[in-house]
Amino acid sequence: MSAAERHFIVGTAGHIDHGKSSLIEALTGTDPDRLPEEKARGMTIELGFAQLTIPSVANEGQDLHLGVVDVPGHADFVKNMVAGVGSLDLAIFIVAADDGWMPQTEEHYQILQYLGLKRAIIALTKIDLAEDLELALMDVQENLEGGPWEDADVVPVSSHTGDGIDELRKKIAEALDAAPEPQDAGKPRIPVDRAFTLKGIGTVVAGTLIDGSLDVGTDLVVQPAGVPAAIRTAQSHGEQVQTVPPGTRTAVNLTGVSVREPKSTSKEVVGRGDVLTLPALGEAVMAIDVLISKSDRGIRGIKASTRPLKTGRELMFHYGSTGCRARIHLLGQRVLEPGESCLAEVRFYEPVYVFVGDRFVLRDASLGATLAGGVVLDEDANRRAFRKEFQGAFLQARRDNLDDLDTLVRSQMIRDKAVHLPSLLAKSRYSLDEVRAAVETMVGEGFLELSGDWVFEGSWWQQVSSLAAEKIDAIHREHPDHLGLPLRDLRAMMEPQLPSPKFFDQLLAGLLASGYSKAAANIRRTDHIPVLPPELVQAGERVRKRVNSDLIAPPNKGEVATNSDEEKALRFLTHTGEVVDLDPKTVISSQGYEHIRSLVVEYLTEHGKGTASEIRQHVGATRRVLMPLLEKLDEDGVTRRDGDNRTLKG
Repeated sequence: MSAAERHFIVGTAGHIDHGKSSLIEALTGTDPDRLPEEKARGMTIELGFAQLTIPSVANEGQDLHLGVVDVPGHADFVKNMVAGVGSLDLAIFIVAADDGWMPQTEEHYQILQYLGLKRAIIALTKIDLAEDLELALMDVQENLEGGPWEDADVVPVSSHTGDGIDELRKKIAEALDAAPEPQDAGKPRIPVDRAFTLKGIGTVVAGTLIDGSLDVGTDLVVQPAGVPAAIRTAQSHGEQVQTVPPGTRTAVNLTGVSVREPKSTSKEVVGRGDVLTLPALGEAVMAIDVLISKSDRGIRGIKASTRPLKTGRELMFHYGSTGCRARIHLLGQRVLEPGESCLAEVRFYEPVYVFVGDRFVLRDASLGATLAGGVVLDEDANRRAFRKEFQGAFLQARRDNLDDLDTLVRSQMIRDKAVHLPSLLAKSRYSLDEVRAAVETMVGEGFLELSGDWVFEGSWWQQVSSLAAEKIDAIHREHPDHLGLPLRDLRAMMEPQLPSPKFFDQLLAGLLASGYSKAAANIRRTDHIPVLPPELVQAGERVRKRVNSDLIAPPNKGEVATNSDEEKALRFLTHTGEVVDLDPKTVISSQGYEHIRSLVVEYLTEHGKGTASEIRQHVGATRRVLMPLLEKLDEDGVTRRDGDNRTLKG
């Protein structure tokens, strides 16, 4: 995309027969009604699309490229309307001057508020049919009063005569000039609203690309099924492209999947309601924790719009291009009254793929009425944790601060304690670089600790590390003769304190970097020197004297330790490394072992190889000692046996 052009998605919304499709045709020259049924019934059923390029008002020479979405207005097709408005940069909200503000006008208005759409232009259509234009304008203003669109431009137009169309184009340009650039977090998603097969081409899906760009050849995954696919070719604004920029309508030709058919049993399929995204961006879930709100504005003729929403109710969850059955569970209350907001959990019957911060609409499945809307606070909710105190604190922290990356990171780290950095807020509209920068800032503040790709909540990690250190120190106090605490025992003690057993290795790495070291299968303070208990001191001295009596030909094990106390003392000296255990009958002092080792290395360095007999002659040791010592050198990676010869390894 050149600097001289910007891309946006604009959509219409409003009551049936208020002239949405006609207005799009007047603006773009394209009739968005594409289905024969739509032509026959005179209404938009599916989403219609058109393209429009208009010059910027604020920046001379810059073009604004618009993908224009025409969404259905009839009450029966509101579910398709929700799919159309989820990715809009600007709404053109339609009210007919001859009809005024109708029930579906109000429902569309509420849906757009639930979806958080702040930027809108009100198109007062059919002014050529209005008996009293001033009264029609007053009606619109009264319905907008007190809401987010109270100051929105109201443009009277007639698609039949062309009056006001140029002014509407100008207002669209002015509104989009002030709009931010489409989000590019490097996390591309295409909520699929069309999927079809073209002869000679294969599977084609269409939708609005959000949160990132996509290149031809990119490996994708179809969520919520997790099916892999890849982009063979891509189109945007009717042209083949190598890269699709964010915030554009696009059609991509996919390999690896076919279009989902009603009776198909294949898993490698794609269809409307799916999401195309990158494999690294998390999985679909069965529950999300949310903040929901219910408008205090009733919809004329729809009694359900003014009734409280009860906890446990089954309803339809509309998000992106999908609509699915779900059950809503309120937190801390049994009903949600009009005009109220509350925390809740949405539990699905089939997996759903959403990001934190995504907005949705809740509708009654049988009555066809919009009931409420909301925003996702926890995109990977744990149903068993929903009513726990820690989850409540997590949701409260996020409910009013979803646009603050610092709050998102802190709330998750306080709750989860340890998180793999690449997965931290993976399903969010923040890039990995932004998340990493926030983490590094918090590491500098001391709130977090970073170990490789793992992030830890600082105070908790220090408590856990201190507890592990105390376990080791307790062994040193209670058993000063022990080399340390067996690693298997430390693991068993600490894993109940960790979110997952896999974090033990991170804990161990921290200990080894802070004054502790491994000793065989134990861990100890580096400065810990084991001492024999008083009752074994004399026995230990006798064992030391015997094993040190000859560096290269010490007595055998039975002669070194002649009674039970001496056997205990020998085991102690072996554990501390003062004595090396070669085999069940043979021990040698560590000094003797190192002496013979140096002589073996010296000989093999000079000669390149040597048999056991040749090495024994050079060393001067007995076969009883040398043979098990050579095997230990093999095990320790000092030497390597090749037939009758040994060579230095590496």
